[in-house]
Amino acid sequence: MGYVLAVVISTIVIVSNICCVKVFADTSYADLFLTDRGYRPVEDAWSIKPSLSHPADGNNVSDNQPYREWCINTFENGERIYAAYKEIAFGINYRAEPVKTDYWQTPIETQRYKQGDCEDSVFLFFSRLSEANIDGDIVWGWVVNKENTISFAHVWYQLFDKHGRPYIVEGFSREWNGIIPVEMIAEGEKRIPTFVLRHNQVNRVVEEMLPGFDASIDGDPFPWTIYQHTSPLTKEIFQKLQVMFSRYKEQMCQTPDNVHDM
Repeated sequence: MGYVLAVVISTIVIVSNICCVKVFADTSYADLFLTDRGYRPVEDAWSIKPSLSHPADGNNVSDNQPYREWCINTFENGERIYAAYKEIAFGINYRAEPVKTDYWQTPIETQRYKQGDCEDSVFLFFSRLSEANIDGDIVWGWVVNKENTISFAHVWYQLFDKHGRPYIVEGFSREWNGIIPVEMIAEGEKRIPTFVLRHNQVNRVVEEMLPGFDASIDGDPFPWTIYQHTSPLTKEIFQKLQVMFSRYKEQMCQTPDNVHDM
């Protein structure tokens, strides 16, 4: 299982400079940091920000042709990245989970409920691009505000452009401003990755960790040596990935046209 070692680019780090953790109910990263900010590589297609408290889907938002062209010119498979970003920016609402609850929705569930939190938007974004040749990562970690040292756990998607420049992708923005160069983000915050999955390895990891559909997922489902020697937090990520993707695979068999195939 040598490829698994390549998947785990960053393992758990000791977050020694985090001063406090605050939970913001029904307040997304975009609400906290991107409102009327973020990164706008082109002019918005409209002058008034759309108000979508309960959006039907991302398709009810007018296309931003300059932004589409920017995505195409900036990223490999930029057309698909544009469509996937449009959906997580405009097509779903942010909903925080109850305290001590961490249910990872499948992309089908997020699309159906039209709401979710950070990891739900990330996996919906990934599902739209899963078979494409994308230079990117799914990242679990911490965000620390440099101004007031407030910190919180977060999941985000990291893209690399055609020249290797890294960008952070954030959902729920209701604006065309959520694909942001990392160096711009770094001006006001510090991101501390705790676990990283490469885009082009996620499907292989999922296939390796999932049991048969009629097999129990109880007990120890991970034969990997790396699983046996990682921290409790990393094991928890693997376990939640297994549970979520197992449910997602079953849903895909029932509704194969609902989202892109894995």
